[in-house]
Amino acid sequence: MTCEPEKVTAFVDGALDVQETVRIELHVQACTECHAQADFERSLRRRLSALRAPVPGELLEARVRRAVHPVRRARPLRWAAAAAAAVLLALWAHGAPAVVATQLAWDHGHCFGKQTLPAKVWTADPGYLAAWLEKEGTLGPSLPESAAGLEMVGARYCALMDRRVAHVYYTGGDQRLSVFLVPGWVRLDRPRQTTRGGTTVRLLRAGDTTVGLVSERPEAVEAFERALTITVAEKQ
Repeated sequence: MTCEPEKVTAFVDGALDVQETVRIELHVQACTECHAQADFERSLRRRLSALRAPVPGELLEARVRRAVHPVRRARPLRWAAAAAAAVLLALWAHGAPAVVATQLAWDHGHCFGKQTLPAKVWTADPGYLAAWLEKEGTLGPSLPESAAGLEMVGARYCALMDRRVAHVYYTGGDQRLSVFLVPGWVRLDRPRQTTRGGTTVRLLRAGDTTVGLVSERPEAVEAFERALTITVAEKQ
């Protein structure tokens, strides 16, 4: 059976009918890749549901109370306020560094866990890669050709939630590192580093781009951060 990532997501959400649920469940049990996707999405949903909703301030509450008069308009406005709060919460969670780091760690393991890297372009030339990324709509910082004994080998785009993220691969022997160029808003006021299942994830800003460095070797992440900083400085 061919993998169907969208159906796996619907299966996790409980949005399939009985027949499709049984079919996808059997596939998930037999397919390592889809099983990993289902586990990740369940974990992500648990993390999102555990996030605390933003608490409105006293002034906001007073404005809402004034807006609900007359009484017959209270219910629609209350629903509108709840919907607005839900949208704000979703945006807040979407840009949370912890959520982004979890997604990047999963995709790093997903790609490097394959027998052959699923690259769409194979190159060790940073200039060629930059031209390919620009053609695909990504304007990011200049990436180093190598660092910490790891060399650029290729790249592809990965779909993480509603983002299309550039994923650049570096390898050296049995070592590996991912550089992600994350578009859109991320709530990042300073570099953040965390660990996900033995994998180090470093989030930082390089110009107008959020960069994610992911590796099983913390020293490789540190070396690439230094190399990236030098490369950006030289370009400026």
